[in-house]
Amino acid sequence: MDVSPMTHECPDITRLGAPSSPGMPRLRRVCAIRADIAEPTEFDTTRGHGRALFPITGGEAAGAGWTARLLPGGADFARRLPDGTYEVEARYLMALTDGTLVMVHNAGRMVPQADGSYLGRTWAQLEVSEGPWAALADMMLFGTAFAPAGDPDHVFIELWHAEP
Repeated sequence: MDVSPMTHECPDITRLGAPSSPGMPRLRRVCAIRADIAEPTEFDTTRGHGRALFPITGGEAAGAGWTARLLPGGADFARRLPDGTYEVEARYLMALTDGTLVMVHNAGRMVPQADGSYLGRTWAQLEVSEGPWAALADMMLFGTAFAPAGDPDHVFIELWHAEP
């Protein structure tokens, strides 16, 4: 009998006694980001994995009704696993065109593909000051990430809001 969690449908919470299930969340794209990155610093650790620091040198972002530039100085602090997968944790600042600063914290996994690219899934949190963009900080965000083969200078990210 195959009991792999990937081959069977998972029951919803009504199976555990809840009167109903809120169902699958609806996702809405919040923004697209292009992070410009410099050459990483990588080394192997005594713990059997590698470490990598990918400096974020700039970039741009676009959402519904806003654009931003990524400020230099952020970085992705990654752990390289033996299979070539990276566990990523990036922190960087975006400056919206009206001057509002947004701190981005994005973490997840980047998985190597046969063509040399990397595909990733992440979660993200935005920190924003009070004002017209404060709602960005209240969103539950999931991300998709793509590092194209042959392009070591860019990572592309889409952030998706799981609407209530």
